[in-house]
Parts: sequence; structure tokens; C-alpha cells
Amino acid sequence: MPWMRSRVAWGAGLLALFALLRALRRLVPADDRPLALAAAVAVVVVVALVPPVLGRAGRRVPSEQLGVRKAVQFFGAAGVSILAVYLGVGVLVGAVLGVAAAVAVPLLWPAPGKQAHRR
Repeated sequence: MPWMRSRVAWGAGLLALFALLRALRRLVPADDRPLALAAAVAVVVVVALVPPVLGRAGRRVPSEQLGVRKAVQFFGAAGVSILAVYLGVGVLVGAVLGVAAAVAVPLLWPAPGKQAHRR
């Protein structure tokens, strides 16, 4: 995981966790707060394990860009999770949707060399 050397990624992970905890604290009833805490931590941990680039393309991506991609994954997962809970979907479904948003980042943001050339 070369992104672990990036201060941007670490800062994004901590900020996303803080934002997720604060938002879920306000959005869920007091009875569901332990579940919301566990879901927030689980989202951040799972997103940290999701690679920011697919396959061997990570070798061609500079570590700074890997850090930025990981930050997008963290913030995307937190944002989608918060939005889902706000819309009333539920904490667990929101967590799953947040992780799915993080998994979509490498699919939507191609590695260098795989981008379409304009003619």
C-alpha cells in the first residue's frame, strides 16, 4: 500500500472518520449510536484496504496521486454514507453504499496510460 506514505491520505482518512462520526451522531437516534460508531469505523477501515488503483497500474501512478485518489475514496465513502443515512436508508445500508463508492473510484478514475486519446 504505497498510499500509506501520503500525508494527504492519512489526513483525509482522519477527517472523513471525524465527519462521519459527527454526522451520524446527529442523524441517528441515541439507541443506534453504538451501531453508527461501529459502522463509521468499519467504513474507514474497509476503505483503507481498498486499493486506489486497479491491478499493476499502481506502479505507474506517482505516490502523490495515490494519496489524492485515497483521499477521494475516503471523502466519497463518508459523503455517500452520510447522505444515505440522511435520506433514511439506514446506517448499515449507508455504510455498504459508502464502501461501494470507494470501490468505484479506481473504476471511474483510470490509471495513466489507459485514458482515452482524443482525435
